[in-house]
Amino acid sequence: MKYIEVLGRKLSAVVFGADRIRTADVPGAIEFLDTYVALGGNFIDTARIYGFGDCEGALGRWLVRGNNREKVFLGTKGGHPDPSSMHTGRLDRRSLEYDICKSLEALRTDHVDMYYLHRDDPSRPACDIMETLNFFVQSGFTGHIGVSNWSAGRIAQAQEYAQIHGLRGLSADQPQFSLARQCAVIDDTLAEMDGELYEYHKRTKMMCVAYSSQAKGYFMKLEKGEPLPDLTRRMFDCAENREIYEKIAAAGVNACSASLSFVIDQPFPSFAIAGSSSIGQLRETMSCADIVLDGFDVKSLRAIS
Repeated sequence: MKYIEVLGRKLSAVVFGADRIRTADVPGAIEFLDTYVALGGNFIDTARIYGFGDCEGALGRWLVRGNNREKVFLGTKGGHPDPSSMHTGRLDRRSLEYDICKSLEALRTDHVDMYYLHRDDPSRPACDIMETLNFFVQSGFTGHIGVSNWSAGRIAQAQEYAQIHGLRGLSADQPQFSLARQCAVIDDTLAEMDGELYEYHKRTKMMCVAYSSQAKGYFMKLEKGEPLPDLTRRMFDCAENREIYEKIAAAGVNACSASLSFVIDQPFPSFAIAGSSSIGQLRETMSCADIVLDGFDVKSLRAIS
């Protein structure tokens, strides 16, 4: 397993995306998590909105089983808008304090290693948001703070305020980032890694924890000749991504390895959140991350703009 040293820890480059595990299937969830750790994984990502707390609940049961909490770097996210009103922000202190306390309760721990804001609320000043996040750090709820689906400009505003006022700055960002470009906007509250954000990561070396890092299995499904699910097709099936796949196939390169390598091998700490629908798929993903693509420049396949 490839590891990246950041925040004083050596973290596995492949992050376990705990968005599918459920308390109704705790034995299955435990098998997934045990397998991930046995294969060298130590970085887990979840969120309050996943299963409306049920994913955190299943993960919490595993964390207390066998004292697993100290084996992993644990991140969760809060501040997600009500799904019925995605453009109505929930980044006020009362809402965020409710979210983080409910997360800690479900996860059965007194702190998480990283706490992210799941969405932005551009109407709320960055200074107000950073004061709330620093309150969580000072309260011992989290060791580090981050954001997801924020623009480079908003991140820069938050960092500037933190620096001027002697506060803890943001340590990580979670954008949608993959070898496949997103062809259609399905949810305009999500943020893809664009040129401005990419240059910001390069300049500041802020860690990136990429979601949809394998583009919902787009290249792997093409490689195996499997039909594309409707959402995958709508988001990623376009001429540009088909051309990328043709180059991968022509070079005889494993599509999973190419996808992971593109995200992980960046000039800043970059991690790939990976979701798996089976233990076999999890094992395949973890093994693909270790394949070295000698002589194949995967980063040349796609320019970030």
